[in-house]
Amino acid sequence: MRSLGINIGSSNVKITILEDNNLLFSKVEPHEGNFLFTLKKMLSSYPLPENITSLVTGTEGRRLLNINSVIEPLCVEEALKHLNYNVDAVVSLGGEDLVVYTIDKDKKIINSFSGNKCASGTGEFFKQQLARMNMKLADVNSLDDHCRVFKLSSRCSVFMKSDCTHRLNKGEATKGDIVLSLSDVMAIKVIDFLKRARIHTGKVLLVGGVTQNKHIIRFIQQRLPEIELIIPPQAPFFEAYGAAFLAQKTGSVLPEIDQLFKESRIQFKRFKNLKTAEKRVTYLPSQKGKVVAGREYILGVDGGSTTTKACLIDIETNEVTASFYGRTHGDPVAALKNCLREIKKQIKNDIGDETINITLASTTGSSREILGVFLETPAVYNEIIAHAVGTTFYREEIDTIFEIGGQDAKYVLLKNKVPIDYAMNEACSAGTGSFLEESALEILGIQMEDIADIALEARKAPNFNDQCAAFIASDIKNAIHEGIQPED
Repeated sequence: MRSLGINIGSSNVKITILEDNNLLFSKVEPHEGNFLFTLKKMLSSYPLPENITSLVTGTEGRRLLNINSVIEPLCVEEALKHLNYNVDAVVSLGGEDLVVYTIDKDKKIINSFSGNKCASGTGEFFKQQLARMNMKLADVNSLDDHCRVFKLSSRCSVFMKSDCTHRLNKGEATKGDIVLSLSDVMAIKVIDFLKRARIHTGKVLLVGGVTQNKHIIRFIQQRLPEIELIIPPQAPFFEAYGAAFLAQKTGSVLPEIDQLFKESRIQFKRFKNLKTAEKRVTYLPSQKGKVVAGREYILGVDGGSTTTKACLIDIETNEVTASFYGRTHGDPVAALKNCLREIKKQIKNDIGDETINITLASTTGSSREILGVFLETPAVYNEIIAHAVGTTFYREEIDTIFEIGGQDAKYVLLKNKVPIDYAMNEACSAGTGSFLEESALEILGIQMEDIADIALEARKAPNFNDQCAAFIASDIKNAIHEGIQPED
């Protein structure tokens, strides 16, 4: 007898096929927001027997499948029942949540302890920070031995993101230090949950994709030496494994692929079409002159949290003659060097081997001090001043600036070209560039360059919670599970 277990997770789809209680096949795939397409592709890639008994578990997305569904705790119990582990607790380390189940002698769940919606210390947040530093999950287990743990503001994922960015931009920590520090935060979160569950000794089973990070496991073990940690081979797809066993008793026959999905019911309030506001916006195209040999130039640099920008201005004409916009990747000095290399190429394209004089360099942005030291310049300015001067150079009458940066968003009020008041988002990244970019990429698989064109195709965008970036991320996933299209 063969049975199929499916787990629709916040980040991944997992499937498990059993044959007479033996594991025949398993697969874990990131769904990037489109779990229906991912599941369809996964099921099509394996020769399933006709009338295979199936069961689905996981997020609300499970309700969109035309097969029987079950809650995850029952799958955890069933998987434990078929494994030879006598444990006091099971810790499920998911992409978006952390749950600790306390277990009795009959391998039944007595109680469960789970966190709030905040992404702080979750696998998805960890993955986002790796992407910011241009690192892959495979890099995590091969860090330099000299890496250190720094204390991070772990109360909120956004405060922690700011901490990571500023430590990197100020040169206080390396990428390896940040990876280790984030792993430590995740380990502390697991330990806090185990303490809430009053688990101080005995055996604890760890499941979920996060268990592949050896540093988290090491930090947990160091702080809880009285507990024996067990990571089963089935850890990455544990709930799907349990669902496959339960399918033998309470499952239903898997329908044809084109009959697998139900019609969705959308609960979100919807906005008007974005195109209704198009005529009220004026876009000014970028203008760039040519570099002229022998002239005098100023180099302006903005070291931002996620991107680093540089431009070369002709003092005689006030024209931008060369510019580059690149990723910071947690290393502002390396990002600046990359900007300078690219600008040098543009200069060479204009004047060949002839020369120019760059008599002044100026920096702004979150890494302005370290870049000012590197460029040996005292011309270091905060972003409020830089925005005011840059904006009023083009339009003297402007009195209001909104700047949406990678890590923060600013409002500046000008009077006679002088900033007289300003406000910033209070640490939360909701409404900032990095949140928009990371949500589009990590959840929907959409590149930054494609966001605008895709958004303009939306017909009725859902109204998400606007108070917290982590809550919005959860709303996005719920909307996907309701069948709302990526462009909306």
